[in-house]
Amino acid sequence: MLDDNRTNSTNEVRDMNQDAQTTGQAQSGPAALSRRRLMQLASVASAAPLMAASAHAHSEPAATPAQSAPKAPSLSSPQREWAATHLRGLANLFLPSFQPDLETLDEDGLRHDVRHAIDLSFCGTMPMVNWTPPGNPQWEPYYRTLIEESAGRLPIHGIMFTNKAEQDIALLRQQEKFGVDAVLLAARYRPDISADELYDEMRKRIEATELPVILYAALNEGRAFPHLGPAGQPLDVYDRIADLPNVVALKVSQPISLTSTMQLCDAVADRLLVAPVNLDFVPLLARHYHMQWSGQWNGEAVQTPDNQLGNQLLAATAAGDVEAANEAAIAIQPVHDAFFQLQSEVIRAGAHPWQHNKYYSWLGGGNGGLLLPPASEADHVPVLTPEARAEIRTAFEASGLTPTDAPEESFVTGRAAYDRGVRMSDLKQVPRYEA
Repeated sequence: MLDDNRTNSTNEVRDMNQDAQTTGQAQSGPAALSRRRLMQLASVASAAPLMAASAHAHSEPAATPAQSAPKAPSLSSPQREWAATHLRGLANLFLPSFQPDLETLDEDGLRHDVRHAIDLSFCGTMPMVNWTPPGNPQWEPYYRTLIEESAGRLPIHGIMFTNKAEQDIALLRQQEKFGVDAVLLAARYRPDISADELYDEMRKRIEATELPVILYAALNEGRAFPHLGPAGQPLDVYDRIADLPNVVALKVSQPISLTSTMQLCDAVADRLLVAPVNLDFVPLLARHYHMQWSGQWNGEAVQTPDNQLGNQLLAATAAGDVEAANEAAIAIQPVHDAFFQLQSEVIRAGAHPWQHNKYYSWLGGGNGGLLLPPASEADHVPVLTPEARAEIRTAFEASGLTPTDAPEESFVTGRAAYDRGVRMSDLKQVPRYEA
């Protein structure tokens, strides 16, 4: 994992040195400039030799003991104390299961996947609501089923995702009543929004709750702003918003580059737990910033209950154990690379590989079952072909993960439905799947 990115990473550090100079000149306040500029200078100056050294790590013994872990963010509020304890390892993205009509939730399947997430030792899960949006009569039962089955063993994350603060706050109030433990702020904003307006829009939502709030750095429309920072990341706004006491973490979306991720860390890692979805970045970032979690994506793609590679990697980086982190990175590389290549390309097209993601989960013991592609993504959701399934199995085995030996038909129907006697011929349709 580290060797494959050595050349690109070195170039990115060089580019970051230039970006840091530009970004430093763009600071709006002396305090922000001083804090972030100092962090940039410290990290950029040391990153290149560290990465150069990693190129020889497999052939030359370490001359010094493993370095101590970078200091964790300050525990300056009850919400940040909660995050330090509960955001450890991987958190997943919870995909629903449906009955043969592909419209009615399968409660048995939902409960199966909650138990599966607990078996995977996930530190939380975030229900995807694309198929049961607010206003749909199944929205509330979906959340309540997950929360009931988890019984406090698996934190449930809510989400704010609209382009209007009032709507998001109304959604938040309902999710608070359901009993969610934290919330992702994934709202969308005007593309021409100013830095002050963006700060105000985010602050309205954050201050409307006492729940721990996770920020979301992404590249898609309404979440990236080229006029506000390099690669569309509004670094100054994140720096300011990170001072709010119930803001606890920053999720960094998969397509965001290493350069941008390091800049985001420079801006907020002294206060927030930064969580790159791209685990390939974690061993390097952990040399400079505290790395203990990654979440709200399909963590089932890189670990099984009996071989929790993602959790092992993040536990090692959190402890500052460079040797253990490198060993975990090598083990996870085949399955992570396969997932990253699939997921990042589809995300850039404005969709997700939903059937593939469900197959990853099923392959490690999850319920499985097909999903109707959301209308907005239908043209970009890839078909799960026999070749694609074989490639996923091969990557699993290359990383030492044991795939299920259940019949493939139980993936199509979902395990719970298959156990009830449902077969592929009973499905109303078989979307984006080739037998």
